[in-house]
Amino acid sequence: MKDKFNEIFRSKGINYLSEDVPLSEFLKFFDFHGDYDLLDLGEYVSSELIEIMDFVDHHGKPELIMWNLDGKRIDYVRLSPEHRRALKKLQDFGVVTKSVSGKQPWMYHFVSGYLISDSGIFCSLTLTAQTAYALKKYFKGKEKFSDNYLNKNDPWYGATFYSETQGGSDLGANKTKAIETEKGWVLNGSDKYFASNAGIADGAIVTAMTGDKGIRSLETFFVPAIRKSGDLNFNIRRLKNKLGTIAVPSGEVEFLESEAYLIGERGRGIYYAMEILTISRVDDALAAVGIARKSFWEAYLFTERRSSFGKKLNEHPLMKKDLITLEAELEASLIISLYAAHLFSESSHITPPYNDTYNYARFITHIAKNMAAWASDHITQYSMEIFGGIGFFEEFPMSKFHRDALVTSIWEGTSNIQALDMLETIMKKGVATIFFNDLKTRKEKVKDLKMKEKIEERIKFVENQFNSLMKSDSLEMNSKDLLKLFGQTLSLTLLAQAGSEIGSERLLGVSKVYDIIAFEPSMIQYEEILQKMELVKWMHKN
Repeated sequence: MKDKFNEIFRSKGINYLSEDVPLSEFLKFFDFHGDYDLLDLGEYVSSELIEIMDFVDHHGKPELIMWNLDGKRIDYVRLSPEHRRALKKLQDFGVVTKSVSGKQPWMYHFVSGYLISDSGIFCSLTLTAQTAYALKKYFKGKEKFSDNYLNKNDPWYGATFYSETQGGSDLGANKTKAIETEKGWVLNGSDKYFASNAGIADGAIVTAMTGDKGIRSLETFFVPAIRKSGDLNFNIRRLKNKLGTIAVPSGEVEFLESEAYLIGERGRGIYYAMEILTISRVDDALAAVGIARKSFWEAYLFTERRSSFGKKLNEHPLMKKDLITLEAELEASLIISLYAAHLFSESSHITPPYNDTYNYARFITHIAKNMAAWASDHITQYSMEIFGGIGFFEEFPMSKFHRDALVTSIWEGTSNIQALDMLETIMKKGVATIFFNDLKTRKEKVKDLKMKEKIEERIKFVENQFNSLMKSDSLEMNSKDLLKLFGQTLSLTLLAQAGSEIGSERLLGVSKVYDIIAFEPSMIQYEEILQKMELVKWMHKN
């Protein structure tokens, strides 16, 4: 039987690593070199994974089976065979193990996330990476125990169970209790409400309270899925019905005298929890912009084929403007997300109390996560619109891209949470000085004098806005706008610097377009758009 998936998804066969020109330019700028596994992953995603996950999304939803034939509680989350094979295949590419083992920097994992960027199946791998990171870094003196999980020959999976019904992102409102007994720690609680990878995970990182002092009583634990006795260590009450990310089962988890192991030193639980969460926030940013790229690339190919009113879609001035401006927005989100990944990769060895290097990485992560999520929401929605009515049909992959993109601004902290957390790094960690110094240092490396002057003007504007807000009573109220302004200024500077350092006229052109749409949107001229179409033509497929 002939496979006709390429008739409903024109991007099939593209290598999302080697054929993505902006990605290649940015990786060169950040001096990151992958390997043949990463190259093969780039091809596997378009040739097989997207089709598998699209089918899972519509016809292979994970299913919770609570009891076996003997009436024993098993809480088995059944996945389709292709789903399981895809997870195994992605593990074989080293998406988790290469960074955890130290064979590759954490940048390798993050770039893999951009290539995969299916926020369902990649969530399973993100959660696994977080769990392995915690065990590897903070199980001091417990290497034998952690090795039982980290060094398994078969694929091993993790999870993070933080959020609870009553608190969401407010971990100080956790009700799950941890008690230290003669035999070790045990957990009790029934409020873990958004437990992703439940039923897949062999163990989870769990937050719980050891007292009644709010966030100061919070500790972070590793909780195996199976007790030493071989019985279930926690129960899955049910799985959720979700708009997107169908491939990752998200459930409600209950603990009843569950065996648990303290992560790191007592009294630092919130620090460990947030550090571990930073991995998923970087992953979220890169997955978001990766979804946007796949959706936009597919839409661009459609504009090359489709004719309306006597012209190809991409020959109409209005469409040209849309393609150019969306490309600039996408690349701005990608470069700042990769910068966050680079900074975390460079600071991943640092432990509490954290230094300026780690705090700055965290600061940029909050900004990148928001920028990428907003861009992904917008770009995937407009990519559907380019297709017209057929973009809204579930029989084509475009609608799934948009549904999966929507969650990226919600999980791992909503946009308000990111803005408030960013503000905390400014007020308590003093990162604003580091940020403006970083901007000014990078600005000096821009060779195009006009662009350099523009960036200097933007930096002064942002600095003045920031200083005014710091003297006002409305800093928190405007923190999300400040986050956006910080992100736009940094992205612009990075784009121009990258264009200068790697000698890319294309990137310099992108930076000029982005400067206009971010700071002077009313200044876009038709003549400029005509001259900039080469910025997107790299997506052409022979």
